[in-house]
Amino acid sequence: MVGLLGLLLFPLLQAAGEVWQSPRKTIALEGDSVNITCSTPGTLHGIYLKKTWPNNSDVIYYEDGSEPTVDPWFQGRIAYSGLQSNLTISLYHLQLADTGGYTCVAIMDDKIFGPGTLVMVTDQLPQAANTCQESWPIHFALPTALAVGFFLIGLGLGAVCVLIRTQIQKLCCAKDKSPVFVIYEDMSHSRCNTMSIPNQYQ
Repeated sequence: MVGLLGLLLFPLLQAAGEVWQSPRKTIALEGDSVNITCSTPGTLHGIYLKKTWPNNSDVIYYEDGSEPTVDPWFQGRIAYSGLQSNLTISLYHLQLADTGGYTCVAIMDDKIFGPGTLVMVTDQLPQAANTCQESWPIHFALPTALAVGFFLIGLGLGAVCVLIRTQIQKLCCAKDKSPVFVIYEDMSHSRCNTMSIPNQYQ
């Protein structure tokens, strides 16, 4: 009975010790902002957002009912909303040095780490994004051009077929209407002009 109860409660205890974090990765331009959400169903003493790569620092420590502690590097560039069990942290005026890995850490009886968020700050859009934006009109125009081309080719072939058919019909009609020359010989007239030679033996 105790084993069955433990088996039923294990998923709940495991879920209570989990930290969900989103997004898993994000790309932002220099000067823009990103939002990172940390949430857990367990009972918390507080929650950290830590920068864990390439260097370690406590970006913010938040606890319900207390003034949050903010790293001096992010002073004036950070905001938060929600409760410690579901906290959204916004980082503003991003700099290239803000690129790194950020991890939510829930403080319970032990520290529970979230899966982390990779933040990439760049001074220009990634090449893949630029390529997609530039190639979109090409990808859109190519099928249209092909469709128009095939339509014109089909139209041309249809016109050629009609023209050939018309010419064949004209030739056939001309052949049917060609005069037939028949030579008749008037045999009666030739007989009339033939002289009768008497039979000398009669």
